[in-house]
Amino acid sequence: MRLASLLAAALAATLSLGAPAMAQDQTAFAKNVVLAAPGLSVPTEELRYPDGSKGTLADYAGDVLIVTLWQEDCPWCMRELPVLNRLSGDMKGEGVRVVALGLDQDMSLITNFLDQRELGNIDPIMDWEKVNGSLFSIEHFGRFSIATPTSFIVNKKGDVVARIWGLVDWDGDPARAFLRSLVLQG
Repeated sequence: MRLASLLAAALAATLSLGAPAMAQDQTAFAKNVVLAAPGLSVPTEELRYPDGSKGTLADYAGDVLIVTLWQEDCPWCMRELPVLNRLSGDMKGEGVRVVALGLDQDMSLITNFLDQRELGNIDPIMDWEKVNGSLFSIEHFGRFSIATPTSFIVNKKGDVVARIWGLVDWDGDPARAFLRSLVLQG
């Protein structure tokens, strides 16, 4: 059933994409932070939360969201997660949240990993059927696979406004100014 869901979602995403949606390639606050084409919302496939409940990324509407797709065996993810944790702690009161979308782990591994490394400012979520990560990849990179770390910045309405492949300076003033500008938007 998972494979069928994934293939159906991939097909739907592929059919809904147009060339203009893939053509916009303006950078935001760093060379690898590319502004997304307007009108691309976060995937709404089912996610799992640490308490066992289910939801979607749409549950975070009202906050500016950084969604980081990561894997435990990704050395660059291990460098970036502490920085994202600090960013989330510093900016949570301003309406910016960071969620770690685990791709290859089960929820207990995700929460144990984050707890052991004292990354308590990051909200752990699990992409149970691996559909959200694949949809992000297809819609924003035109390919079916995800390289980690990959992150997406989502505005308060649930629209993806930027995509990031690789590490970025989340502690820098340009990144924080960009996020604050999104908080101020309606």
